[in-house]
Amino acid sequence: MRLRLLAFLALAAPAATLLPPREALACGGCFAPPTETTVVNAHRMVLSVSPVQSVLWDQIQYAGDPSEFAWVLPVKRGATLQVGSDAWFETLEAATSVRITAPNINCGGSSGGCGALGSADSAAGEAFGGNEQVTVLHRGTVGPYETVTLATDTPGALNGWLDDNGFGVDESTQPVIDAYVKEGFDFIALKLQPGKDVKEMKPVRVVMPGASATLPLRMVAAGTGANVAITLFTISESRLAPDGFAAASVPHDLLAWDFASQDSNYGELREKALAAADGGRAFLAPYAQRGSLFSPVSSSAAPFGVLYTTSGSTTPVDTIAAAFAQQGLANGETQDAACGVRFAELAAEDRVVGNPCPAGVELSDPSCDEVAAGQIDARDLACGDLDDLAVAMIGLHPKDVWLTRLEANLPRAALDTDLVLSPGPQERVDNWLRARVSVHAQVVCGAATPVILDGDGASRSRGQGTLVGMTLGALALAAAVARRGARRFASRPA
Repeated sequence: MRLRLLAFLALAAPAATLLPPREALACGGCFAPPTETTVVNAHRMVLSVSPVQSVLWDQIQYAGDPSEFAWVLPVKRGATLQVGSDAWFETLEAATSVRITAPNINCGGSSGGCGALGSADSAAGEAFGGNEQVTVLHRGTVGPYETVTLATDTPGALNGWLDDNGFGVDESTQPVIDAYVKEGFDFIALKLQPGKDVKEMKPVRVVMPGASATLPLRMVAAGTGANVAITLFTISESRLAPDGFAAASVPHDLLAWDFASQDSNYGELREKALAAADGGRAFLAPYAQRGSLFSPVSSSAAPFGVLYTTSGSTTPVDTIAAAFAQQGLANGETQDAACGVRFAELAAEDRVVGNPCPAGVELSDPSCDEVAAGQIDARDLACGDLDDLAVAMIGLHPKDVWLTRLEANLPRAALDTDLVLSPGPQERVDNWLRARVSVHAQVVCGAATPVILDGDGASRSRGQGTLVGMTLGALALAAAVARRGARRFASRPA
């Protein structure tokens, strides 16, 4: 079931935390047999970085038969592969999507303003074979996938292994793979188990020891079309920003709300901003908030407070963490109905979240012991099997954690270098925006003369009855957002 947003606001205090030296994490390249056309349209990723570990969640949107391609990730030694939840991506997507509020207008002396809330507009079967030049470090299954971890020191050997196991590798990717081999990477290869009916790739997560804030985009180029849409959520004790890529921005003074269509022009402005910045080699940061995972947040653009709910629940919650728990319940990914209440106790926690388990072992494993004195046990953040939030928080202090959303629509040529993230401006970015221009205000006011109620001095007009302002009453707010709940990943641009 989908996460729906009733009202979302954001407020954060600045902070700066430098990261330790960086290593490359993992991003998947897709390889398909020559007879199968499999094109990667988008990557949706979450990257959590702490001093003790780095975790990358990845989900690919693709066109083609999911049983006909391998997903290959370059990873540093010691990486382990686990399966993630749909609720993790669904919640982060809905909570951080841009929301446009319509101008508030007064129709010819009426005491009340009119407006509407805008939509989000952001967006074990057959065994693997081996050969003498490729060492198989691990075989197993994760969710619906067969998985194998490989190591080699021989250029071209991994390409040969993929071919021997039924995966076509474009010759143009061999230099990229060989470069990662030379840099000391191992590789994790995924393949859908026979008989598994997966229409959208189940999220996977790669857990690696140590802090790493680099994503190997060179590998992402494998299997992509002319452009690949990327949505990246970062979780760390600093707001992270890409190095070497332009910073795109949507001109807020051009944001317009059309009262006739009940929609904004944000999507068009976003697309143009990403394309214009350095020829598309750019990232947009539509959301960045400190503390928003566990604390209610606020914004002047949405004065009615934060409330999240799922389509299967009538009980709203006021934090992203609680919404994640609720979404997991709605999806049937957990039966723990109490964990969302526990999350409320973490908003002001300055203790670090500790890992009670040996390296590479999941939190549910009986071999897990106890955390050090003065630490929060990561298992207290798990909702039964729904443990993505718990894993993301290991090594972090809950009250200091930034959640940042980055978006790009990169041309294939921009995937020639890895994505390095470093601390950016420690300033909040609110995903609730108020339109500065109103179109077709006569739909609301009829023959009456609309009057601008906004006093920020940035108001602009376009055509008859064109105004700017704030938003609306509570009933219109709830109704509008309920109509325009969070869109599924497969149907919106990243």
